[in-house]
Amino acid sequence: MRLTPFDHFIQRIVRSAGTSLKRNYGVVTTGQAKTSQHDIVTAADYEAERILISAIRKKFPYHHILSEESGALAGKSRYTWVIDPLDGTANFAREIPLFGVIVAFLKDNTVTHAAIYDPIHDQMYYAKKGQGSYCNGKRIYVSTESQLEEMVVVISNVRMRSSLEQFAHWRSLLALYTTYYKSYGSAAQSMMALASGKIDAYIIGGAYPWDITAGALLVKEAGGKISHLDGRTWDWREDNQHILVANPKLHAKLARLLIQR
Repeated sequence: MRLTPFDHFIQRIVRSAGTSLKRNYGVVTTGQAKTSQHDIVTAADYEAERILISAIRKKFPYHHILSEESGALAGKSRYTWVIDPLDGTANFAREIPLFGVIVAFLKDNTVTHAAIYDPIHDQMYYAKKGQGSYCNGKRIYVSTESQLEEMVVVISNVRMRSSLEQFAHWRSLLALYTTYYKSYGSAAQSMMALASGKIDAYIIGGAYPWDITAGALLVKEAGGKISHLDGRTWDWREDNQHILVANPKLHAKLARLLIQR
């Protein structure tokens, strides 16, 4: 992929936010609860967010911004930034090195650029619409696994946003085929793993635009598919989404399985 000055700008600000997280890793270990004791926000979230929003506002003062902590910051433009300055805050606060910075850029309602950065392992995942997905400049692809019995699947749901009974039902359906479950506690980590073929499918409940928007482009440009769990077309603007993301050989099979009642 040939990077333009705009691509370099996105990667630079994402790395800057990631550098602040790495500096605070192991230092900031407590946070304020939002919906539950496991859904928290820390000083590190706010510092990384300030870095991202300040840089965007300085260069593009009229762009819209949607951020997990600050919400919608309206502008007068057809362009929108969707950011999560620290995805996996509970992991971060407990010194579990599975978290990341998420930034998506949209023209009108089309996601055109996506960056997800893992500062602990210094891995920059980047995608441009129609130009593929990359990790540290190397092209990546989703897996080619086609058998439910052999798939590795990440499943997670945000408590208070989704039905625990419904997710217990989905887990029971999956358990008929595979026991290869994982839960990273981070949409960033899950999307990076799926886009690079390390896992085969990802099911998340209670997701918001900042959780999914960048990862959706990353996975699609790597050859994967995304939809709502009920089969509806994914729309980045929706809150509290129940999402299925998988390689193309498994997506349809999983969709058929999960709509069973």
